[in-house]
Amino acid sequence: MNVDREAHLRSILKAVSYRLLAAIATATIVFVFTRRIALSIGVGLVESVAKIICYYIHERVWSFIDFGTKKHPLSSLPVSKPLTEDDMDIIKNKLKDLGYIDED
Repeated sequence: MNVDREAHLRSILKAVSYRLLAAIATATIVFVFTRRIALSIGVGLVESVAKIICYYIHERVWSFIDFGTKKHPLSSLPVSKPLTEDDMDIIKNKLKDLGYIDED
């Protein structure tokens, strides 16, 4: 399990939000050149769907490229199940004992 990777849903939501803004820009540009609102909206929608797919693929590929990312020092530990609150407290206290966390 690698804690530094984005969730699929996050990549999808980023793609959709970006493409909504870009679709408005595309539709506006098409409208400026054609003065046809239906054509402008159609081009904006088709272009957005195609580019959402491209952006999602692009994000997922980049999520596997480590260049320019910083890894958490504990991310290489082979954790095989979710940590409980008690586990987190034990780990937090041990890190305090070792001087990695300042006292609250």
